Amino acid sequence: MKKETVTFIVNPFSGTTNKEDFDKIVKNHIDGNRYDFDIRYTESAGHATILAKEAVALQKDVVVAVGGDGTINEVAAGLVHTETALAIIPAGSGNGFALHLGMSKDHKAAIEQLNTASRSKVDTCLLNGQFFINVAGLGFDAQVAYHTKNDTKRGFWNYLKRTLQLSAKYKPEVLSLEIDGKTIEGKYAAAVVANASKYGYIFTVAPFAKLNDGLLDIILFKDTFVPRYFLEAYRFVNNTVHKSSITESYTGRSIKIKSINKSYYHLDGEGFDKTTDFEIRVVPESIWVMQIKN
Repeated sequence: MKKETVTFIVNPFSGTTNKEDFDKIVKNHIDGNRYDFDIRYTESAGHATILAKEAVALQKDVVVAVGGDGTINEVAAGLVHTETALAIIPAGSGNGFALHLGMSKDHKAAIEQLNTASRSKVDTCLLNGQFFINVAGLGFDAQVAYHTKNDTKRGFWNYLKRTLQLSAKYKPEVLSLEIDGKTIEGKYAAAVVANASKYGYIFTVAPFAKLNDGLLDIILFKDTFVPRYFLEAYRFVNNTVHKSSITESYTGRSIKIKSINKSYYHLDGEGFDKTTDFEIRVVPESIWVMQIKN
């Protein structure tokens, strides 16, 4: 039986994990009867997409993104609409998409999961033509993402510190949304559009999101006094965000959002500067992903 060819694309700068011994871990734990592999390391922002496209040109069967959600976004962007499958070894801070797929944060265990994984096609998404695969949105969470992306310190505690700092200046977004032709208007702290279920860490924002249903889950966080958001934070942990009285939940294939004032937005956790108009749509079954066996 012919071996599958695999390229690992490693972001040595992502997250808080040490990747110096990653080559040895792969050699010791990958199934050599199933896979032939090589390892490439990113050198700058955007390099992961270039390396992924090179792997496609070489007709690699699988590309493994080793990094956080930003690295996964870059790798997946280079694999969409191709026959090369995306796999993930979580090595970032939040690891939202990897956690949705059930990948272990332990590198040895994750590689062993890859040894028995199988291919399936899943949806991807576009926001104003920009690719994302996990979660996008605008409002307060995007503001935090924007202001943390250049921080030298990473991880949950830095994210929490930034959240607390920015909450002191909180202002709601005045939004008009059109979801598959249905109009919704109001003041919101954030509008989240989810292809998968998790922000990252242990936080689930869209408990019922499925990667292959051709739908996006939209979660709107209503305007309220700031302490209320912190009091409701436990719902991200026990998968009950949709039950909160300060959220509204919808599903749709095509979403248009207009912000009266310019809003920060994020794609797979990467924050971007303010704009006013957002057009988001799902691209059904547009990428192969290596899924672990339950």
